[in-house]
Amino acid sequence: MAAIMDESETWNRWHGTLQPTISITLHEAETDNSEQEAAAAQSLQDNSTLDLIIKTDPETPLEMDSNLRIGFIGAGNMAYGIAKGLLQSGDVPPTSVKVSAPSARNFVRFQELGVAVTHSNEEVIHSCNLVFVAVKPHLVAAVLGVITKYVTQKHIIVSVAAGVTLVTLEGLLPTGSVVLRLMPNLPCLVQQGALLFSRGTHAQPEDGALLRSLLQPCGLVEEGPEAWIDIHTGLSGSGVAFVYLFAEALAEGAVKMGMPSALAHSIAAQTVLGAGQLLRDSGKHPAQLRSEVCTPGGTTIFGLHAMEQGGVRAATMTAVEIATERARDLGRKPSHIATDNRK
Repeated sequence: MAAIMDESETWNRWHGTLQPTISITLHEAETDNSEQEAAAAQSLQDNSTLDLIIKTDPETPLEMDSNLRIGFIGAGNMAYGIAKGLLQSGDVPPTSVKVSAPSARNFVRFQELGVAVTHSNEEVIHSCNLVFVAVKPHLVAAVLGVITKYVTQKHIIVSVAAGVTLVTLEGLLPTGSVVLRLMPNLPCLVQQGALLFSRGTHAQPEDGALLRSLLQPCGLVEEGPEAWIDIHTGLSGSGVAFVYLFAEALAEGAVKMGMPSALAHSIAAQTVLGAGQLLRDSGKHPAQLRSEVCTPGGTTIFGLHAMEQGGVRAATMTAVEIATERARDLGRKPSHIATDNRK
């Protein structure tokens, strides 16, 4: 177990006048609220430091000081799913979390978790050292343009925006900013997500270990090269919708054969859940499990033959390919690099 923050130079950015805070914030346009900024600045003057103990084993939960603060710029499903997972671990208390959005539309579910809400992105960047940017890809440049002047090397910025590359993010932030790119998926809402992240130029292994440990309650968390992020988007981000389409088709087949719709959909959902858990926990290749279900001349092999005739395998592979290419296209759009705020 290695002590981080108070001794290692790697973690000097956690010190100074920044008072650690956990916040979740969404604001898509610059605010002009001098009173809020003054109050936030005043709260930083106690020069408190953060002592964080992190275990290098990725399967081991994070142990952290209760004063750690985390911010989310964005209050949508991904922010909510991640925040819910953080709180689920018990290491992050609700009182350490704050959410901001330009409207109060998404506030209720965060408030039900015991989380405070605000409308100021500036407030969250002033009071947090780990900040998730969880807005739509086309809003990233505008959002970072507002907060970039407040970003220091004490911050870790984690982008959850599909298709926005690390090069783009680093170009929109001050030189030397610590940036990571994360792609979660919708099942984070029930702590069964699949999350993949990559570290930027200035992000250290300790930054990745911190993020991995924090996100463990959200589901499977892996680190990989950035080239895999867009593939993960097509496989798991979009793949969730592909699974839902398949589950819907399963249920409709049962309805066609005479089963009540509600029962058919319930059984289809449980079938997908059970099959997925068995696939994950058994460690077997999907083809092996599939062969174990088939018996010579039985019902399953007849059904699989029909699926092959319908091109299900090829269509699914193509869907992942097209979704991956679309994620890459999003990263190539010039609107994402319309401004360069590096200092």
